[in-house]
This record gives sequence, C-alpha cells and structure tokens, in this order.
Amino acid sequence: MKKQLTDKFSVCYAAPVPDIDAAATAIAHVSRRTMVERLVTGPATVSELATLLEVSLPATLKHLDRLEEGGVVQRSKHGRVVTVTLVPGALEPLGEWAARTRLFWSHHLDRYAAHLGAESSHRDEGNTP
Repeated sequence: MKKQLTDKFSVCYAAPVPDIDAAATAIAHVSRRTMVERLVTGPATVSELATLLEVSLPATLKHLDRLEEGGVVQRSKHGRVVTVTLVPGALEPLGEWAARTRLFWSHHLDRYAAHLGAESSHRDEGNTP
C-alpha cells in the first residue's frame, strides 16, 4: 500500500494503482489485438494463432511474449502443443480507465458544442435587421 498524506492530521493508505501501461502496450499492435479477439472465444494453440495472423511461428511467438509480459495471456504446454488462454480480468483496469476518460471527454465536448451553438445564435441574432 502506498502511504499518502491527506492533510497534517491524517494519513490515507491508497490501494496500488493497477499497471495499465503493460496491458496497453501489450495490445498496441493490431496483430496482438486480433489474437486477443480470437482468444475471447476460447483457448487456441500457437499454430492456430499463427495461421489466423498469416505470419511465421517466430513472429507469433514474439507477439505472444508481449501479451504475456503485459499479463494478458498465459501459455500452457501439453506435450508438443502450446495452448494460449486469456487471463481473466487482465484488461479490466484498461477498460475502466477508458470509460473514465470517455466520460470526461464527452462531458467537455458537450459543453464545447453548447458553447459553439450559443455563439452561433448570438451572431445570427446580431445579423438580423
């Protein structure tokens, strides 16, 4: 827990902030987002993902490394077959951040649109005889 001073008389302990940077970096590439979208339907083998992306097996493995480093997927090996699954809830902090950001911007853009509409009305009123 991170110690935060709220004022000179009390101390508040803030919960650690989830690292959304790792998840955001993991899904920054279109190929990795494609893999995540496929994995939403269930586990897949590395070979299936390589076929889906139409890239080499080494390229697929590099993309999987980034997704695994970001905590988005996990791999399990059964014999010679490597299966990839999504980590439940791994993208939730990123989704929550996006929702908060969307609310902020939609509110501010609505206010800006209202302001522009009001300015336009004032100009129109000034031009009428």
